[in-house]
Amino acid sequence: MCSKSSGRSSRRIPACGRCTLSSWVPDEVWTVSDLVGRVREAVEAGVGTAWVRGEVRNLRIPSSGHAYFTLGDEAAQIRAVCFRSTLRLQAVDLADGIEVLAWGRVSVYEPRGDLQFIAEILEPLTGEGALLREFEARKRRLAAEGWFAADRKRPVPSLPRAVGVVTSLTGAALRDVLQVLGRRAPGLRVVVAPSSVQGESAAGELREALGLVTTDPEVDVVLLVRGGGSLEDLWPFNDEDLVRAVARCPVPVITGVGHETDVTLVDLAADVRAPTPSAAAELAAGEWARWVEALRAMETRLHRAVRARLGDLRARLAAADPRRRAPRSLVARRRIEVDALADRAAAALDRRVAEARRSLAGFEVRLRGLDPRVRLAAWRERQAHLEARLHRAVREAVARRRARLQALSDRAEALGPRRVLGRGYAVVRTPEGRVVREAGTCSPGQPLEVTLARGGLGVEVTRVSVPAEEDKRWT
Repeated sequence: MCSKSSGRSSRRIPACGRCTLSSWVPDEVWTVSDLVGRVREAVEAGVGTAWVRGEVRNLRIPSSGHAYFTLGDEAAQIRAVCFRSTLRLQAVDLADGIEVLAWGRVSVYEPRGDLQFIAEILEPLTGEGALLREFEARKRRLAAEGWFAADRKRPVPSLPRAVGVVTSLTGAALRDVLQVLGRRAPGLRVVVAPSSVQGESAAGELREALGLVTTDPEVDVVLLVRGGGSLEDLWPFNDEDLVRAVARCPVPVITGVGHETDVTLVDLAADVRAPTPSAAAELAAGEWARWVEALRAMETRLHRAVRARLGDLRARLAAADPRRRAPRSLVARRRIEVDALADRAAAALDRRVAEARRSLAGFEVRLRGLDPRVRLAAWRERQAHLEARLHRAVREAVARRRARLQALSDRAEALGPRRVLGRGYAVVRTPEGRVVREAGTCSPGQPLEVTLARGGLGVEVTRVSVPAEEDKRWT
């Protein structure tokens, strides 16, 4: 016989199946709606809002515009929803397989009893979505600083003395650049500054390599190149400090990063952007290729002329009288003529090559003379010279004025009354301040003031002596 619960213990389940509701009635019975509602309240109160990291799966956006999907990881998953009014404000493009960081609240969808996450904020964690947003933000920031301005771009020298290359030693980009330069500009000096082009340390190494290669005074242009890759692979070339270093580089920079469709921030800051590393090398070769082709054409023409001349001499020798061909002296003479022609041809070739080199050097000198940096340096030197002359003239004028002022001061002091008083003279004045020049203007008992070189006296006239007529003539 089973026992029934009594009193407030009515929620206990009967111990056996023989007890029925007719014999045991609980005090409180919940409906399914009540139960699910209580669960929803407990979940919302206990968890509330939270940041959740997970992968988007089973994405579905019906005509209502709401996004229904599953957030999951390796061990668990939860249904999620982002309503249309919230979804259109997000910067992320939802797609299956991307990882997002979501902020929202946990609740229970009562009609189905499903635990669900209601997303209010969605941020991409991986994939190109987050990188593209960061790319655009950096692009706007650097453009506002003026690093992409067209007036900062410099022309690439047509005849560089040396070309600097900043790239990886093990990448295909370096092989492509060296192959193109070797074909288009044989003899052109190439200075390679090795650097990693991928990974966290790549941006710093690229900046150091760029600064190192420009220390060579003959490097007139720098190639910053690497092969193709994903946005993550090319991300070091979007480093803001590297962009500023490229813009501040003392010589023009040609970038050839990735493929033609790949655009990085250093491409926007560089003086010239090439679609590939090989195209960057073609641009760096400049006029070298044209001069090399011209020299090769001259060499071909000279060889052709020499061969034609030798063939003509051989034909003449063959048509000559056998008796004249037989003596060894004739053969030796012809050999000497052939050697002389060969020497003349070689000398002519050397002269043409030397003339071409002199022309090339003349063009280089003219190009350097037209370099704005050279003119600016000359103007600065003239300005410094004029400033020095102006400063020297001002100092000399000030010195002359000071000397004249000192002479006038000394003269005024020499003629001043204090010098006269210092020799024992005195100035006598009446109490009203009138200077006494003749004794006859005073009377006995009259007070007077006497000014000496140092100090003064108050006196009273006791006697008046008037000079004789003879003395008056000399007063």
